[in-house]
Amino acid sequence: MPAHNSWTSMMSGKPDLTIKSSVIEHQIQSVFARDSVGTQFHGRPKSTYSIRRFFRKSHKQLRAVQIESLKNQLIECCLTHIQDSYRVHLNRLKGLKILETFIHLVHISKISSELATHMVWACLSCIHHFLLRLKSEGGLMQWLRRKQARKSIRVFDNLMTFLIPFYYPVVFSAVITFFEEANIWDIEYFCSNLLERLFLVVDEKRKTDSMMEIISLIENSTLTNALTSRQILQVLFDIEQSLKWDLMNDRLLEKFLDMYYSSLTPEDNHEYNYESLEKGLETCLRAMCANFGEKYLMLMIRWMLDMTTSEKISDENLLNFGSLLEHVTTLYTSKSLNRNLPEQVFPFIFKLIASKNLLYSLLGNRVLHNLIDRCHNKLKFDAPRIFFRNSHYNIVLNHYNSTDKLLFQRYRELLHKTFVESVIRHGVHKIHLENIYISVVLFLVEIPCGYTAAAAVCLAMSIQEAALESKSIQMTHAHRLHAAVVSIMSLVCYIHKASVFYDYVDSIIDKRANFAPHLNPPLKIKYKYAQHHVLWNKPDLFFEDWETRYGLWRCFKNRHKDIVVVHT
Repeated sequence: MPAHNSWTSMMSGKPDLTIKSSVIEHQIQSVFARDSVGTQFHGRPKSTYSIRRFFRKSHKQLRAVQIESLKNQLIECCLTHIQDSYRVHLNRLKGLKILETFIHLVHISKISSELATHMVWACLSCIHHFLLRLKSEGGLMQWLRRKQARKSIRVFDNLMTFLIPFYYPVVFSAVITFFEEANIWDIEYFCSNLLERLFLVVDEKRKTDSMMEIISLIENSTLTNALTSRQILQVLFDIEQSLKWDLMNDRLLEKFLDMYYSSLTPEDNHEYNYESLEKGLETCLRAMCANFGEKYLMLMIRWMLDMTTSEKISDENLLNFGSLLEHVTTLYTSKSLNRNLPEQVFPFIFKLIASKNLLYSLLGNRVLHNLIDRCHNKLKFDAPRIFFRNSHYNIVLNHYNSTDKLLFQRYRELLHKTFVESVIRHGVHKIHLENIYISVVLFLVEIPCGYTAAAAVCLAMSIQEAALESKSIQMTHAHRLHAAVVSIMSLVCYIHKASVFYDYVDSIIDKRANFAPHLNPPLKIKYKYAQHHVLWNKPDLFFEDWETRYGLWRCFKNRHKDIVVVHT
């Protein structure tokens, strides 16, 4: 293993052999599986180790001179490079016996930090050696080799229990140094399994602190070797994945998010080169959010929305970042036990929707869909359509509570202003208009009350006014806006069974069908006109403000005493 000619020097040199063959790696995994982490620690009460240490006192303790002699032998057997492979094997066997002697016959108070480091290096050197000797064939010799490999792993487990918690920082540093000097980060299963075993005997705080140290190592590696940094990230991923991402706190999660965001927004003033880690970090975030509960998912959503509103991510990278954000919001909605709308993220979302950048605005709408679509109606509103009377559309109306209604009332003016400006700015794009339409109608079915109905009609009238009066809106664009407006009006009638209002909406639809079908859904990229079609803004083809107010009043006057018709 690594050469070590001085007790005070760090390990130098690298192993002559590697364990990177897929066949041998399969053997490594089988050995670790046979002597699994869970069996080693979870099946035995923690008090067993204390009892073992208690009975150890009854044995004859080694004197300082004997400890020093064993230390020298251990270094010679396991940390000194020699060419003779047979002698190396004998030395490693002897090294395991010396380590067992230390564990059973020496009190932890007599172990110096230097000796603890050498013991960890020696043990890892033995594990590395015995795993190297594994072959693909069977037979008695292979059985013996597997037995020796499993023994070396058990010695490692016992050594961790012996040295920790007294020497945990020393042990962790020694393990990381060994992996670096031996250049074996690419053997992910080997590295991750040993670190898992190490983490099983320490408390949660030390585990998360150690994960932060590994992340720091990843960051430093990006400056020297991008491949190594990705390999270390893979090891970290394997550890967390095996623990189902339970090893997590706010600081660690925000560090992952910050690194991922930095990988998408490369700048000259960045201390590290995160770009090479982009795909790996995204994989980590997707895996961790699949195991997170409501608390951490909302933390991710808030953090990502906050970063997105700065609009520093390029359009190309925003597709990846936005895809992850949408995925997290979908998971949050599916796992949330609190069925109320998440008020804390609404300001961020509306700021995104109001963005001058089409992609950012589109992302804001899609995130809003995922967070408010608790009854899974989104796919039923993929495009504006007319909701006819006495028809069934399989729409699920939510049983909202007063908190949702108060939340909508609080943000109604901001929502109105944001959607109108977004329609004028980006509504020329069919996909964007459809997404704004989905946002509006989802509020109608998620909070099906008189207030949302009035707010939606008010919004629709403002969109119609913009389509009629704005000189910057082209005719084809205006057709699509009018189609979205009539779809919203008909949905309000359908949800609330507003018969009088329905009569008025149907009259507009019928007139358009005869003289201006281009003003009715569906939305089209190009429109064809007949000779008799009306292409000027004939008043009776559009909604009148007082007629819509009257229709709402007739619908809700006997249902809700608190109905308020909102004004622009």
